[in-house]
Amino acid sequence: MLKYYKNTVLYNDNIKTGIGIITGWKKPSLIKEHLTNESLDKTKTIGTLYTKNGINYIIANLFLNPEINHLIFLEDSDIKNTISESIKTFLYFLETEEITFQEKFHYSKENIHEFCTYFKNHISVVASKNLNEEINKISSETNWRKEPLELEAIKIENTETLTSEKQGFMVRANTVKEAWERSLKLIGTYGNLKLSDYDENQLELINLSIIVKNENLTSPSMIGTLEITEEELRKYEESLLDKEKTSDIKYTYGGRFRNFHGIDQLEYMVKTLKNTQYSRRAVSMLWDPNLEANHNEGPCLNLYQAVVQDNLLYMTAYFRSNDIYNAYPRNIYGILKIQDELCQRLNLEKGYVNTIACSAHVYERNFEDLKAFTESNILFCEEDERGYFFVETSEDGIQVTLYNREGVEQKEFQGTSANTLRDAICFHTSNIEHAFYLGQEIAKAEIAYKNNLPYIQDKELILKK
Repeated sequence: MLKYYKNTVLYNDNIKTGIGIITGWKKPSLIKEHLTNESLDKTKTIGTLYTKNGINYIIANLFLNPEINHLIFLEDSDIKNTISESIKTFLYFLETEEITFQEKFHYSKENIHEFCTYFKNHISVVASKNLNEEINKISSETNWRKEPLELEAIKIENTETLTSEKQGFMVRANTVKEAWERSLKLIGTYGNLKLSDYDENQLELINLSIIVKNENLTSPSMIGTLEITEEELRKYEESLLDKEKTSDIKYTYGGRFRNFHGIDQLEYMVKTLKNTQYSRRAVSMLWDPNLEANHNEGPCLNLYQAVVQDNLLYMTAYFRSNDIYNAYPRNIYGILKIQDELCQRLNLEKGYVNTIACSAHVYERNFEDLKAFTESNILFCEEDERGYFFVETSEDGIQVTLYNREGVEQKEFQGTSANTLRDAICFHTSNIEHAFYLGQEIAKAEIAYKNNLPYIQDKELILKK
């Protein structure tokens, strides 16, 4: 039986020796449905293993299960009809015996040579439609090696994260790239190290809220990062609005959104807000309890909600699980596109977009990538949308005035000590950087007041009369 990815890989105990099918992003159960009885009799495993560490797990599982004597990689037709980078990496590895991927296990040169010598002659790359035909050509019935071999896993060293508030983290940023970088710094600094459903470790934050204020969809800030292209983003955005899906995919976000048991939820949201702009009922569900209750997996993105305030349409999306390093930069553009569509249909301006991830995580495969964000000086400084403060001193004490962003006076605070003013004012700040700044200024103002010194906000306090 498989040791790794066992929760997501189908395994046939009744087959003594047989084929392992690597399905890419396609659901193993859907691939199995299209196999003939003759093909099923020759198939030992069917599973999704497309990650950097997926290559590691393929190798480890094949050493543990020598009865899997041939590999078939399915081309993923959803990614530009080309062989994925993971397949290219694996084929290069078999041909050269060079490990270009991050190692998950301790491999000896003898292990690698034995593995590559055999499987470079026992591997196929085919399109899903040609799978049965390919399986019929394969006739090998012997194990690829005599005995199982368990490889030693490499232990993780990245465990030095700091204690934190456990749940309820927030990132605010103007662009997607700023939000992504700040989120990664949070996870790398405070993430909890734990195992994931895929037999791979992760660093996780619970309930991370990422607010994007002003991303320009005509010039996406993530272009060029993670090899993201404008063409890829456009296709992803379109897929979240497309109700069609191919037969070998269990579901798509677009299918759940535009055809949920016959309901077009985009049209429902438009109709709801067109009839009653103040409605709180413009909600769309992507999670289907009738299906998800009987399966180990379900959509990571579960809910959209649109709320209108002051002619601005604000979007909220809820994720049960979000890979912040790889998936978030793509996910958010799809959600921004849905907001754009709603605004055009309803003649509204765009407000902010907030994604809330119950499990916001980075997988072990990206721990090395994460260090660059954790160790860099990524700033979290943003304008405080509750307003700004003017601090001044007089013979009677310290006066602090709160203005909104348009410069209209909102509230006055008076006192003779920084502590008293701090307690009164802190409620009216919305970010840590602003609170730190204000604390510095009212402390300077207190020193100036008590020592009869001149005080000017943002200027150095001269400690001479």
